[in-house]
Amino acid sequence: MTIDITPTPAPPPGSAQSIVSAQVEQTRPKDDPLVATWFKRIKAAEKHWDDFHRRVRYNRALVRGIDDSSGTTPESPHYNKKRANLIKANIAVVQSKVYAKNPEMSAEPTNKGANLRKLCDTVSTVTQTMLEDAKLKAKAKRGVRAAMTCTLGILKVQYQRDRKIDPIIKDRIEDAQDNIANIESLLAQIEGDEATRTDLESKRRELEQAIAGWEAQKEVVASEGLVLDMVRTDRLLLDTAIDDILDYEQSAYMIEKIPMRRSVAMGLMPGIDLTHATTYKVGDVDKSPQANATSPYSGTNMQGDSADDPLVLVYEIWSKTDNTIYTLVDGIKSQFARAPYQPQYAGERWWAYFILPWGVVDGVVVSQSLVDDLEKLEVEHNETRDKFAELRRKNVPHWIASGDVREKDLIKKITIPGLGEVMVLDAADRKVEDVFKQAQLLQIDPAAYDTSPISYDIETVSGLQEAARSIVTKPKTATEASISDQSLGARVADFRDTVEDWLTEIAQYSSELCLLAMTPQQVEQIMGSPAPVDPMAAAAQTVATGMPPPPPELPYEWPAQRTPDTVFQLIQMKIRAGSTAAPNKLEMQESWTRALPLLEKMIGTIMAVDASGGDSTPYRELVKETAARFDESLDVDRFLPLKPIAPAMPAVAASPQIPGAMPGMPMPGGQPGQPPATLQ
Repeated sequence: MTIDITPTPAPPPGSAQSIVSAQVEQTRPKDDPLVATWFKRIKAAEKHWDDFHRRVRYNRALVRGIDDSSGTTPESPHYNKKRANLIKANIAVVQSKVYAKNPEMSAEPTNKGANLRKLCDTVSTVTQTMLEDAKLKAKAKRGVRAAMTCTLGILKVQYQRDRKIDPIIKDRIEDAQDNIANIESLLAQIEGDEATRTDLESKRRELEQAIAGWEAQKEVVASEGLVLDMVRTDRLLLDTAIDDILDYEQSAYMIEKIPMRRSVAMGLMPGIDLTHATTYKVGDVDKSPQANATSPYSGTNMQGDSADDPLVLVYEIWSKTDNTIYTLVDGIKSQFARAPYQPQYAGERWWAYFILPWGVVDGVVVSQSLVDDLEKLEVEHNETRDKFAELRRKNVPHWIASGDVREKDLIKKITIPGLGEVMVLDAADRKVEDVFKQAQLLQIDPAAYDTSPISYDIETVSGLQEAARSIVTKPKTATEASISDQSLGARVADFRDTVEDWLTEIAQYSSELCLLAMTPQQVEQIMGSPAPVDPMAAAAQTVATGMPPPPPELPYEWPAQRTPDTVFQLIQMKIRAGSTAAPNKLEMQESWTRALPLLEKMIGTIMAVDASGGDSTPYRELVKETAARFDESLDVDRFLPLKPIAPAMPAVAASPQIPGAMPGMPMPGGQPGQPPATLQ
């Protein structure tokens, strides 16, 4: 395997890469009017969604709970702004109940009459494997967390193949394409003075050596497969005409704001001069225009123009009107950063963005997130606890003395072992308790500082009750565990159902991308190769029958012709209900213990009916229905015996035809196959 850092040779004619390259080479006017049109739409969308996006950033800071403003050090007692971060705790609990593991996927044929069982099994296995390789669990959990924090969680699903023609992918599969693009970026910058040239040539040599090392290790030059990108809520601009979040697929356009280093942008978009692009400090890309504060923990807090490698802001525009992707760079008003193109692979819905909403309200795009729901309750709880703590801190034992006691009356202090300090007081003719005694402490009313009503409101809003908070850590039976979780299901089930619908759309889109892009050889790497044929047995069968044995059956099925027209109407992906939740081992064990005797008895009945030549279909359906009543995630087909193949009926020899005979007329000598009638 050899990697050449010289300019990439021309792609073969007719390929997608050659089409895109031809588009890049086309000379456009100096000031493309379409660029100006899209910049106007971008600015209008940014203004339209600015209030929502500022609230999103506020919610993130609220959940974070850290005061890292100027003058606050990590050692400061004010670094943690909250006594109890209840919002963060509730988000963690709800997320664990809603999404604890990857969903179980299954595929069903769109045409119920077609025999596509093997194809469906292949598609579901390939899709689940590719999504797990793309870290679906980690990305989906981030999306669920974003929905609870920012109202909307967004994932972007794409198929990675060629960096030069793919839409922009932030979390790419590791390969050598990124490093080659970095080399091309460095070579493009070798136009400065001699000092700069020497430095860049040195970097080029370092990268050449790195690539040589990768060659020795046989690293993949160009990886391909499904990739999932987490899109931040305040970096996606929806069509301003959308007035209901559930109608977001009807948008005319979606615009993703992608900040990246200028050097990275130069390697990704070599056809544009980024000298005049607007540059940003790290942390300032997402701020509103009026915000000027620098971001803490920033690696580059210098002005963008003076930084060695500042950020530039790339706008990737997905336009459904013309099924085209446009790419712009902030500050460059005359041309597109990449020639407009159509995605090489896209599902039936076309959009690569999948939005998960929290707390949908009819007829609006923006509704309250879980953070918005809990903010005031958390403030009330912490204020109550702070006041109670302050009262206890100040309510310490103290003493009072008569007004005529003077300092001269206090003779001295003495220390008695076991008692501590003792004050010797000259009380004259009066009793000591008449001139010096302990003051009464403040009376604390526990009801005034009781947070139980606040906790009840928090549980009601979040959908978590004491049972869901695992107060009963060890239920005795599965029934108790099920009852303790019913309160959760009654309130959080709606969001769990929304998450499953969201994952179903992602699985359907991913399966369509796999069907369009993956070859049978790639599918075989996942599903396995057919069992090898024993040459001795094959030779013996050929000698015995005079015919060679049939080729071994493939363990998978993959369509030869994969076009959008055929793929989109082929299968439907489904997510098994409740498969993302944390498994309840006690309930599963008790359900299986009760179901196993019934299933064993019914399977025995099926085997007996099949052995006697009867029809076991009703019993098979009864087993499936019984298993579904116990656990709908149980795949009972794995345990059912195969249906016996019905023997072929022997062919009946055709009767000879008699000229002039009518249909149904008996043959002379009786019916065929019967002895001739005896003459009387």
